[in-house]
Amino acid sequence: MNPDERTAQNVRLFDTLSAHYDRMGFLSLTALYLAERFGPQRDETLLDVMCGTGTLALALAEAVGPGGRVVGADLSPGMLAAARNKAAGQPHLSFVEADATALPLVDAAFDGVACASGLFFVPDMDAALREWRRVLRPGGRVAFSSFGKGMMGDLPGRWRMALEGVGFHPGFPPLGRLPSPDAAADLLREAGFQEVTVDLQELPYRLPTPQHRWDDIEAGMEGAPLASLPPKVRQQLQNEHMAELEALFAGQALTVPIPVLVAAGVRAG
Repeated sequence: MNPDERTAQNVRLFDTLSAHYDRMGFLSLTALYLAERFGPQRDETLLDVMCGTGTLALALAEAVGPGGRVVGADLSPGMLAAARNKAAGQPHLSFVEADATALPLVDAAFDGVACASGLFFVPDMDAALREWRRVLRPGGRVAFSSFGKGMMGDLPGRWRMALEGVGFHPGFPPLGRLPSPDAAADLLREAGFQEVTVDLQELPYRLPTPQHRWDDIEAGMEGAPLASLPPKVRQQLQNEHMAELEALFAGQALTVPIPVLVAAGVRAG
């Protein structure tokens, strides 16, 4: 599959996911963590690339205040519609439909560029980072997040086994494209950024009930295969996996790890 086909496939996927995307609590958790690490300042002009439903953009807009400006960019019309709905009434927050590697924005327009859990979906990650560097002012900063190994403990593996049990071999998010802090740092340096830092922290993610885990599955890429299954097979799969989760939770909340990698750099003056 060539890069254009991969991009078009991603747009279709995220359009499909957009209506329920915010049900995945771990994405909000990590987006808000990135916002905190990014350190937005009052009156700054910031860009959220691959903004999704706008969780990070909204956090940045609150931080910069009415004297600042935040732009969210995404290629998925469905995601942008959800983001615009959530951001209604905030004139200093706007959204644009745009490819992460070809932004319709002028050079050196932003104090900072951030991307939460999105870069690993871009076919040409180096081209994306170079484009983000282009729209940064000298001295401007970039930060993006990804996920480390061991995300959610054994829960994804249990779900994969359940899908394989009905003959489906899923392809989950391409996290392996950013396999380590060193790989993220190298990517930033190759794109021309300086003062590169990479941090990997394990965030606790609390799932109060098995239903919360099922919501994560059903709303995201893990649950994408469900749409192709016959209704009876899908219901049986759900029933069996929920029973497995009920036994695992044993009537209590379950806390699982979300290893979040945050890589940052600065455009030299």
